[in-house]
Amino acid sequence: MENIRYGRKRRGLKRELNMKIDSWLESIEDLKVRDAASKDVIVTGGSICSMLMGERVNDYDLYFRTKETTQLVAEYYVKSYNKNNKVIVADGVESYIPVVINEDIANIKGGVENRIVIFMKSAGVCGENQDKYYYFENMPSSAVDKFVESLTVDSDDAVDDYRVIFMSQNAITLSNKIQLVIRFYGEPDEIHDNYDFVHATCYFDYHNDILEFPADAMEAMLSRTLIYKGSLYPVASIFRAKKFIERGWRITAGQLLKIMWQISEIDLSDYEVLREQLTGVDAAYMYELINALKGVDQTKITSTYVSSIIDKIFD
Repeated sequence: MENIRYGRKRRGLKRELNMKIDSWLESIEDLKVRDAASKDVIVTGGSICSMLMGERVNDYDLYFRTKETTQLVAEYYVKSYNKNNKVIVADGVESYIPVVINEDIANIKGGVENRIVIFMKSAGVCGENQDKYYYFENMPSSAVDKFVESLTVDSDDAVDDYRVIFMSQNAITLSNKIQLVIRFYGEPDEIHDNYDFVHATCYFDYHNDILEFPADAMEAMLSRTLIYKGSLYPVASIFRAKKFIERGWRITAGQLLKIMWQISEIDLSDYEVLREQLTGVDAAYMYELINALKGVDQTKITSTYVSSIIDKIFD
């Protein structure tokens, strides 16, 4: 007889989320950061959907209510990483260290956002009066390999310590299935304005002990149907849709058309636009493509050209 996995009920789900956040907060040694995080942390995204449906949770996406707390948390983990990892320049590869800065970035909706971003600063200019910052995705591939290698932890040693295992400009991934998202912050409805699929909009407000299951999210889960609500990363939504379809979800032609229509309105031949869109997919997964397109004459970045590179990387 096939094993049946039942989803969590509200009380058990809330208890599990509380235990997870309690455990993570306890690992934060800076009491100022811990206090700010405990007041502002919000769990939302795919984890609650997975718990309701009796599926394995890949990671818990944690957001924060205010920009101030988001920056405090980002700076805490970047400082922790830099403290535990010495900068080394070897084998002709220039090392990079992560830094947290504020930057005004234009989004595809025409707005300019003041964002908290993790950049990589060249070790060769640390302490000098010049700014040489890179997005993780813009680093030379050899330097990226070195940096990712420095972040790798043994899964057997990373059960309860919440160490940094990956950083991109948008998020910090910790061991023990925690991902700290710094790309967006605000109240749950503000965060969800940037989400692509409705089923991921359930949320848990830790400080106020509020667990919400929106009706349209529950309907999408019960029918295993992807309902697209618009996103700053429509290219990422195509990749995400593929992942869900492989897991037995469905999407109508109308919903696919909504994603395609939004993609048609952005200029993917613009390297910076394309880089931002691919970052929304997965920085570690897509950096090969981003690097392959770096420095290419924009007139040559056509669908045929990009497709040929994608086929070489992913097939």
